[in-house]
Amino acid sequence: MMVEHKKWILPKYTDEICTGLSEAGYSRLLAAVLQARGADTPEKAKKYLMRTEELLCEPMLISDMDKAVDRIKTAMKRHEKIAVYGDYDVDGITSSCLLMDYFSHHGLDCEVYIPDRLDEGYGINGKAIESLHESGIDLIITVDCGITAVSETEYAKSLGMDIIITDHHECPSVLPNASAVVDPKRPDSKYPFEHLAGVGVAFKLVCALEGNTQAPLKLYSDLVAVGTIADVMPLKGENRYLVYMGLEKLKNNPRPGLAALIEESGASKKPVSAATVGFTLAPRINAAGRLGETEISLQLLLTDSKTEASRLAKELCNLNCKRQELENKVWEDAINAIRNRKITMPIVLMSDSWHPGVVGIAASKLTEEFGVPTVIICIENESGKGSCRSYGNFNLFEALSACSEYLESFGGHAFAAGLNIKLEKIEAFREALLEYYRLNPPAESSPAVEPEICINNPEVLSIEGVESLDKLEPCGSDNERPLMCICDALLENIVPVGNGKHLSMRIQKDGVRFDCVFFSHSVDSIDVREGMTVDICFIPQINDFYSHRSVQLLVNDIRPSETLRQCLKILKREEICVEDYRIFRPERADLAKAGHRIKQVGGRMELRYEELAERRKLCCMEPVKFCLCIRILNELNLLEIRIYNGRICCFTCDNGLKTELTNSRLFRLLWESNVRPSPKQV
Repeated sequence: MMVEHKKWILPKYTDEICTGLSEAGYSRLLAAVLQARGADTPEKAKKYLMRTEELLCEPMLISDMDKAVDRIKTAMKRHEKIAVYGDYDVDGITSSCLLMDYFSHHGLDCEVYIPDRLDEGYGINGKAIESLHESGIDLIITVDCGITAVSETEYAKSLGMDIIITDHHECPSVLPNASAVVDPKRPDSKYPFEHLAGVGVAFKLVCALEGNTQAPLKLYSDLVAVGTIADVMPLKGENRYLVYMGLEKLKNNPRPGLAALIEESGASKKPVSAATVGFTLAPRINAAGRLGETEISLQLLLTDSKTEASRLAKELCNLNCKRQELENKVWEDAINAIRNRKITMPIVLMSDSWHPGVVGIAASKLTEEFGVPTVIICIENESGKGSCRSYGNFNLFEALSACSEYLESFGGHAFAAGLNIKLEKIEAFREALLEYYRLNPPAESSPAVEPEICINNPEVLSIEGVESLDKLEPCGSDNERPLMCICDALLENIVPVGNGKHLSMRIQKDGVRFDCVFFSHSVDSIDVREGMTVDICFIPQINDFYSHRSVQLLVNDIRPSETLRQCLKILKREEICVEDYRIFRPERADLAKAGHRIKQVGGRMELRYEELAERRKLCCMEPVKFCLCIRILNELNLLEIRIYNGRICCFTCDNGLKTELTNSRLFRLLWESNVRPSPKQV
């Protein structure tokens, strides 16, 4: 199956640094990334990379934090029975364990209640409140949920129970009438950082109860890091410090449950990072919630016994394997159902043999594979529960709203949603959704590939240079590991690995070679072959194989080189979008060098198309920059250009008169303000 090429948006920054960052001690590679991210002075760079205690905010600034502290301290004095009401995802589980551990160590009678994902769904519900009341609960404290529980709060109060809401989701116009509503996203909050995870809010509650941050940080930073990373919260500001400290604890002194999970999952063989949490630990903790077994994750994170932790970690890893098997079943069934079909419209599939806890993952994979929105519906007793995922900028919530006459209920947002539907309405819903998609197609069929910097000198990708990027850690949402590109590299070989599921490749650029790995792609799914000149988009990393360390490129996308098409477009004076070429804009010295080179060969230079990739013939310039020089000199009437029979010929026609570079319209547009205006055509 051939993969449709994504659109590439080339960056305006290269590894050529024009700031004082190198002088301040930053490697050229790290300096290039910092510059691309706007941290283009030593002062800005220091602030951007900061991961110190200075980033912490005063917990009492969160609205109602004082009320929450007072009510909990009253519960402590009265020896009331407390329930921590959480959510079944990693953020909810870590939040619940954090408060449970804290209250237990302070002598409170406390229990955790997490609703069953399959039977109860997300958030507070009436039956759960009744159950907690019957067990003698006096105070409910929610974590990672509850901000919309207006009627449920009133019901709990009617039964004589108080509720404290701690949440981090967007606030509705009417808040629950609880003893306290602690949410940094409250419109009236003075808290300066609104991107805490649910576990971050729970941690702040403990800090407020303790009157300091350092002791709770020492105890709970690993839980905070795991929940924050798993919930894909922005790793900037306060989260940056909290996650950094949590990762340090995971490396050096993790709680027994997380230490056992790191060992059992095989993650102990490499340094623990945010990626370790996001791709190894979090899916295993999440598996329990997906399959209705959250108690295993809770016990794992709360136990003080290494023996018990080891047993529970094995159980959780086995549960994750079961989750993968169930997920693969959905995937295989789905592929068989749409086999030999050209997929251009939303996918809507149903079955009574699928596990509802994993269909969301399968929907996401189908969406990414085929580039269209996907709805996966589990059927039980003539009713269906569906998980929906969008693609590109198609607004899924608006689509479901337009088809709501066929649905029992639905909820979610533009990119992901859930629905309930009767079996007999599914076909009508499918037709309605497809019709809506036909009438409201997405403006962009797929997300663009947007590398941050273009590597012109591959020698900057040294082991030391790539290692210097570790100063950006912890990397994740809103602070990604930097995506880069190399244009016009020679693809020397391609080797299928992992039973043909992945590719190992080697590229060469200006005599420097790199090994590359392209996961989840086969030889048949790419349209490049050995010996071709290619553009490659990647994240650089260090590969440590049997103590041999080397730079490896983790490939994001690869395509046949665009250079020839770009060069001919420039030289033929075709219309171009200037914004796409700013990264290659030539300076006065580049123009002089190009003109001098042509004079050196008798005022006439002739190049075959394929020679445009040979920088040694182009004054060691990037081919696109060289061609921009030629077109600018042509606009200044200093060169004549002819293109014929696969060749480019340039002739000097210098009349000896002085001319200003600004007489070239292309030069003026390329050197306008760096602020991105609407794209100019030239």
